[in-house]
Amino acid sequence: MNMHVFPHFLRCLVAGASVWACTAYGQPAGTSFPAEHIALGAKLYADNCESCHGPRMKAPGGEVFDLRTFPADQRSRFVESVSNGKRNMPPWRSLLSQEEIGFLFAYVVAGERP
Repeated sequence: MNMHVFPHFLRCLVAGASVWACTAYGQPAGTSFPAEHIALGAKLYADNCESCHGPRMKAPGGEVFDLRTFPADQRSRFVESVSNGKRNMPPWRSLLSQEEIGFLFAYVVAGERP
């Protein structure tokens, strides 16, 4: 391979991998989600999260995190928090699959905005 072309090839390979990763994992901000993933996330949210986080992701009184403001580029933080719990929130890893947590993330990021 021509050594002058190699750096360009490597940049393209890395860029392609980044695009794939962004698409596969719902990052960064501005990435759209399939409507069915958002709908599944909304159902999971209503069944599992709404009692604490409130309808439409904002609990009255502001005692819990306003999920409408969750950063879209922090999927790993979201998965970690939901899977393992955070502060007063219990871990959900034994009740929700990683795929379901991904649907929740799609809903949180794209489903409702302030």
